[in-house]
Amino acid sequence: MTRASGRAEGRSTARKSNRAAQAARQRCFVLEINQRPVLAFSASSLRSARARVQEAWFVEELESMRSGGRPLLCPDHVRHVRLALPAEIAAVELGRGLDEARGEDAKYGFAFLVPIDVPPN
Repeated sequence: MTRASGRAEGRSTARKSNRAAQAARQRCFVLEINQRPVLAFSASSLRSARARVQEAWFVEELESMRSGGRPLLCPDHVRHVRLALPAEIAAVELGRGLDEARGEDAKYGFAFLVPIDVPPN
């Protein structure tokens, strides 16, 4: 191993360690739609999680998705954010680990708790 490649590996390990520490500071929450757990995701606080699910881009994204042929979110649906249960946390952590293994950004972890329909081409 050359000195340069050793430094590059050290920086890569440090970045992964920093991302892991940042992920550990994140807490997991669940978005329930009409009392149905739909999405588990990470956020720094309950306040932050509630704010995220109110953001226009987030609402638009969920409104464009379907599960079992039905819209995931409609304007009249009731949304509620709560702390995630252990199995829901595990789903987020699994997704984050897969993202990291693929070299993708794993800063914000999330996992759908319902099947998402593939959009027709």
